[in-house]
Amino acid sequence: MVFLVGMMGAGKTSLGKTLAKQSGLPYFDTDAYIKVQTSKSISEIFKTKGEAAFRKMEEECFYTLTSKAQWIATGGGFPCFNDLIVKMKQLGTVVYLKLTPEELHARIQSYVNRPLLQTSEPLNELARILSERKEIYEQADFIVNGNQSTENLVKEFQKLGLV
Repeated sequence: MVFLVGMMGAGKTSLGKTLAKQSGLPYFDTDAYIKVQTSKSISEIFKTKGEAAFRKMEEECFYTLTSKAQWIATGGGFPCFNDLIVKMKQLGTVVYLKLTPEELHARIQSYVNRPLLQTSEPLNELARILSERKEIYEQADFIVNGNQSTENLVKEFQKLGLV
């Protein structure tokens, strides 16, 4: 298993789908799984049940994963709660797609449904969240510059021997 971690907007989903297609291995998206299981959007879950309940759902999602080799795109906070970064590293390889707050903001500024960015200063909030999560993200087995084309990212993963 290869877990893709990083902030919202880092490109985990699109890269995961591309890597799965190229490698012929299954793709799994933790946020998509939770949406299907609850029949609610992530925003709705945050509004109606709160962040703590969502983090519990992420942990439950982790325990549904099988040991089949696959590409797993995680939600931005997924590795940061319930010791999931440690558990992911025990189960597979973790790759952090690293971007600056400014790069992330440029990618996601048009998304109005990001529950943690419902603020008047989304760039500042991104920087704050990234600062809180940085130490956990950097426990990944590999850290990759996420601010490049999907094609170049695939080449990086090939160099790392993951594809």
